[in-house]
Amino acid sequence: MELKELVMQARTCRRFCQEEIPSEILIDLVDTARITSSARNAQIIRYVIVQDKSLRTKIEESFVLGGALPPEQKPQRGIDSPVAFIVLLAPQEKTQFGIMDIGIAAQTIQLGAAEKGYAACMVGAFKKEVVADILQKEGVSFYDEESGAKLIPDLLMLLGKPNQNREITTVKEDGKTQYYHDERGCNMVPKRALKDVLLLQK
Repeated sequence: MELKELVMQARTCRRFCQEEIPSEILIDLVDTARITSSARNAQIIRYVIVQDKSLRTKIEESFVLGGALPPEQKPQRGIDSPVAFIVLLAPQEKTQFGIMDIGIAAQTIQLGAAEKGYAACMVGAFKKEVVADILQKEGVSFYDEESGAKLIPDLLMLLGKPNQNREITTVKEDGKTQYYHDERGCNMVPKRALKDVLLLQK
């Protein structure tokens, strides 16, 4: 599969089948993210894989999915829930380069998941203190001994087999880029035209 095709396939997913992901696949996704580019090669990100169902249920309480959708179209907990989380931890105090590193790692995980037939949803709007408390009780340290930095849960990667169709469409004349469900129940993702984002080729 060519990269552009993979990127088109790797759309955000909010509804998942309840089929578990083999542990070795999740470990491989983290291992692939580990070797991606990192600003100054500082490698500031740490990872936590969560597969345990009771822990997943607790973490799921820390966020709400489908903010752009009407109530009847929002995913239902326990029915559409992700079957695994990869939590990205990063220093609480970080530069813009650290933020870039998180994005690179997250996109790598999403593309890797798509390549293997899975889907992902990146969630940054979640109750970080709730997730930190859950993970601390499981023995996760939020102190990086090497750098002396305090770590926080910075991004949640929700993972599973997709249970919804997702397609790219063009931004209409109204200019709205908000995702929506069409009459088929497909999650439509409006993207700007190339001519609108490519400002110069000289």
